Amino acid sequence: MAVVVSVAVVGMPSAQALTPSGAEAVRSVPVGKGPSMPVSGDTRVFVANVLDGTLSVIDRATGRTVTSIPVGGEPQPPLMSGGRLWLPLAGEDRVLVLDEATLGLLASIPVGHRPLTPVIAGAGHWVVVTNSGSDSVSILDATKLSLSTNVAVGVAPGVPVTGTGDQYQGFIDRVFVPNYGSGTVSIVDVTKQQVIGTVTVGKGPQQVAVSPPLSGRSVVYVPNQADGSLTVFAQADGTVQGTVPVGGGPSRPETNVDGSLVFVPNAIDGTVSVFDPDTQRVVRTLRVGREPSSGTASSDGATVYLPNRGSASINIIDAGAGTLTATVNVGRRPSTPAIAGDTLYVGNEASGTVSIVDVGTRFWPTAPRSVSARGLKRGVAVRWTRPSSTGSARITGYVATSSTGQSCRTTHRGCIIRGLRKGSRVSIEVRAITRLAIGSGRTSRVVVVR
Repeated sequence: MAVVVSVAVVGMPSAQALTPSGAEAVRSVPVGKGPSMPVSGDTRVFVANVLDGTLSVIDRATGRTVTSIPVGGEPQPPLMSGGRLWLPLAGEDRVLVLDEATLGLLASIPVGHRPLTPVIAGAGHWVVVTNSGSDSVSILDATKLSLSTNVAVGVAPGVPVTGTGDQYQGFIDRVFVPNYGSGTVSIVDVTKQQVIGTVTVGKGPQQVAVSPPLSGRSVVYVPNQADGSLTVFAQADGTVQGTVPVGGGPSRPETNVDGSLVFVPNAIDGTVSVFDPDTQRVVRTLRVGREPSSGTASSDGATVYLPNRGSASINIIDAGAGTLTATVNVGRRPSTPAIAGDTLYVGNEASGTVSIVDVGTRFWPTAPRSVSARGLKRGVAVRWTRPSSTGSARITGYVATSSTGQSCRTTHRGCIIRGLRKGSRVSIEVRAITRLAIGSGRTSRVVVVR
């Protein structure tokens, strides 16, 4: 945890004293080449390094890499279950089963071509691995540590998800497999060990998500990457409830704790669509960094963390309010993060590091205390006041963004955004920038461009 200090800043009011230690709030540790999504255990974090065929281990207490062991060709993010790591090797068409404590090899199980990250199903009795290169899933016996069967699905299947259900009916024996090349989702029953249904969705589904348990919805969310839409269907029988447009290149969404809001990252647009499953509508669009991708939610569902793969940062989203809280700087090409307590672990594929972020302490700036805007000819003049707190680091600048996407960056407390359409009605959001993060935003009233 970051040690809380209070440092007076010359030339700033005392209310802007620095709070947690920035050096400890965000730090990076070296791992192997091409680190993927980390997986957290009770005391350690495990990172598969795709490009050098190793598995790195980070001690959660010290935040240091304690070992990296060779495992084989193109390891994918592992599944942790029952004290074991299930580690797919996409380059070798097999899954390794490792003892979590000793990292000793318990089994090496042949599967299909180019296996992806597994999921657990059937109350822990089965492990299901998608074989992206052979249009199948392998169902592994979690007790015998062996292959039970291979089941054919659609073309170019992606990472699956296990069903949840509601207070009346559970679907933990079902695995939903998106098929990118078929525009479908296969419903696999692990008890029957067969496909029991195929749902037609949009173009290019590659990832899927399910509603939280006990949310009263019991649905599957399918982002269709090739046509920029989101399909929703029932876990029980595959009935499609609707398909709505989101942004370009959507990936796996996250939900808040009660499932009342769904957050869909859109890589092409640099946005996050906030979807209301009750009205089947996008109720808000958040402008974030470049190439936002699938992320993770805090254990209490109050916060969603989504990486910006093209701008080396992580979005922190208030899941209850559906608003962007801050954007934290990490390494290059960040992957889906892992959350353990108040600590976020982010594999940075192009940096060969894992960023360790103390999200339990607010180290980013608060919103400016006020923002005012005035319509100009083909533009808007905007001014603002300082935030009440800078967080852990001094403010180095500000970014002001219009509701139509145009922006300006400055070290001053005012700027002009140009290139706006005459007669358009826009608001301006302003956020402070430090070396660690871009802080919370405040939005002006709506003004008319002259």
